[in-house]
Amino acid sequence: MKKIVGLSLMLGVFSIVCASDAAVEALAVAKCGECHLMGEITKEKLSSMKAPPYWAIAKKAREKYEKEEDKIKYIVDYAFSPTEDKMLFPRETKEKFGVMPSLKGKVTEEEIRMISTYILEKKF
Repeated sequence: MKKIVGLSLMLGVFSIVCASDAAVEALAVAKCGECHLMGEITKEKLSSMKAPPYWAIAKKAREKYEKEEDKIKYIVDYAFSPTEDKMLFPRETKEKFGVMPSLKGKVTEEEIRMISTYILEKKF
């Protein structure tokens, strides 16, 4: 009986974790996907890309910052107060895409933190 209850609890927790990943992915696609190539990659999305893809942002944050919290703080700060000086990409990328517009009023800090954690945990 204990094994059945334990297994049921594990399956329930697993379902919640999967649902939350799906919810955060949907949030990321809704809030960031138009510009940052999130979700399903299509020919149309590639040809109309407005910003570096999310995996490239995660890669640059991983290269620049050692601590996970510093990576998240960087993404949150840049999302709300973007400047050319804060960009982690080379000159060519800056010239192609420019500086992104601020997301103040379009997304909450909690949403950006969840999205940041999600993209940093993804393996590419």
